[in-house]
Amino acid sequence: MLGKIEKIIDNKLYLKLSVDPSVNKSFLNLYVVIKDENKVYIGEIISIDSFNAIINLLGEYNNNEFEFGIIKKPALKSTVDLIDPSFIGELLTFKNVKKLEIAKLPFYDNVPIKAKLSALFGNHFAIFGSTGSGKSCAFARIMQNLLNINNLSNNIHIALFDTYGEYTEAFSYLNEIPNKGYKIYSSNLSSNKEIIYLPPWLLDIDDYALLLNVTKPIQISILEKTLRNVSLFKRKEEEVIVYKNSIIAQALLDIILSGRQASQIRDLFISALTKFKTKDLNLESIISQPGYNRTVRQCLLIDSNNKINAIEEIVNFLEQFSTEEVYTTIPDGTFSYSLNDFADALDFALISEGVWKSDKIYDDFNILKVRLNSLLNSDSKSFFLKENDENYYIDRETYIKNLFLKSDGSVAQIINFNISELDDRFARVIVKIYSKLFFNYLKSATQRASFPINIILEEAHRYVQSEEHDTDNAILGYNIFERITKEGRKYGNILTLISQRPSELSETCLSQCSNFLFFKMTHPVDINYIAKAIPDVNEEIIEKMKVVKAGHAICFGNAFKCPSLLKFDLPNPLPNSDNVDLDSLWFNS
Repeated sequence: MLGKIEKIIDNKLYLKLSVDPSVNKSFLNLYVVIKDENKVYIGEIISIDSFNAIINLLGEYNNNEFEFGIIKKPALKSTVDLIDPSFIGELLTFKNVKKLEIAKLPFYDNVPIKAKLSALFGNHFAIFGSTGSGKSCAFARIMQNLLNINNLSNNIHIALFDTYGEYTEAFSYLNEIPNKGYKIYSSNLSSNKEIIYLPPWLLDIDDYALLLNVTKPIQISILEKTLRNVSLFKRKEEEVIVYKNSIIAQALLDIILSGRQASQIRDLFISALTKFKTKDLNLESIISQPGYNRTVRQCLLIDSNNKINAIEEIVNFLEQFSTEEVYTTIPDGTFSYSLNDFADALDFALISEGVWKSDKIYDDFNILKVRLNSLLNSDSKSFFLKENDENYYIDRETYIKNLFLKSDGSVAQIINFNISELDDRFARVIVKIYSKLFFNYLKSATQRASFPINIILEEAHRYVQSEEHDTDNAILGYNIFERITKEGRKYGNILTLISQRPSELSETCLSQCSNFLFFKMTHPVDINYIAKAIPDVNEEIIEKMKVVKAGHAICFGNAFKCPSLLKFDLPNPLPNSDNVDLDSLWFNS
């Protein structure tokens, strides 16, 4: 027997040792079995000196299986013994379920520890640790262990958003294995890899709000009208002309009735009709009066009394174009359009909202046009343009399923969106749009959770931000990552967060994670945030987190039998995540 229980406080047993720890091997972090008259408990030695030990109760052993958690404490007369090392692997392994080897238990000769596979990949998952602690290598090792299983089906869909391009080669070997596949989507427009491509017609109002960095809820309305215009402008030309004429005429009437001075009205009128015109309505359109004809431009002349003397004729001419507003639906992804089509539709949405009536309205709405023009004049437009095929169309389901196909038509179980060439804001937009696209598709699927997609976010704090740094809830009414973590599991949409700054993450997302790997972390803000946001994190886990070696992590959650400090083997191939080697760069050999 290891010793006698002297007292029990909370979940801790205080033991008077009956053996000399200085003679025996180190007892710290070893597991013990506590036998009561009717129950068997499992604990871990968390503190020891020459005479005493403190044991943290972990769970109960019932029906030949370990169950994490304690309902009733053992009696003081219970016996306490070290667990036979040969039994540890069985003790910490789930029975009658599919399992995946995760890492090794360093205190027991590196005995392999297996996680419950469905619990690990069927629940939201977080991997935290400081730079250089081993996060990237551990993730790559876990994925390699999974994808190296022989009898995997083709229904595995892992979408990795690779912030720094670290994993480009870590999974490339899969393409040499039958029935396995790996595909890279590049953000480098000069790359020989397939370039990231998002069809504009698969984007909705909220996606365009993200893309154009909407900062005020009022700007959402103009995007809705823009998308309705896109639907309308895809109709027959004669229908479109009537509607465009009506929009332009009403905007011009608004300018005339704005109360400005005649010279301001003339200048605004000419500016508007120079930019927005049709074959029927332009500055050279003829206004016919008995005995003479004049162009619109001529009717805008200002007389000696500083008035536009043909204002009544202009008003009568414009009013003939007025028509009832045509109601259209928002595009549903059943027809294609380009960002240039969207820009044209935005122009008409702006003038139909009367941007010339108010400088404030103009400033609020026109900034969207400025941002869209900036996008259209940048290299980033290439991510929304299918090269050499203006008539290209693909529906949402085919597009998503094709993402997980290699060029030869075979399945890629893991796809890597290498977004290392994108600036922070645009990368965040791309990640959110894809995540939203996946979620909406899975939510609308006829057969729920039949096409599971696991989204992996490296450097997750850049995308899944706290409400303090992310305005999505205020502007859109929701945050897509919070929606995924709260609702996605039942649709087969699972989120994995990898981050060195958990304190910058959404607390809602963090609270919905069921499994955690904690590598070394020392920043007090991050540690305190984790302790506050995750109820199962206790003092022992916090203390271990501060001193754990690189490549080791505290692993816990419903995929693990109990919280355990595990050692991860290096992946093969390695991700490109090493620190700079100054010894070789700064010194001559």
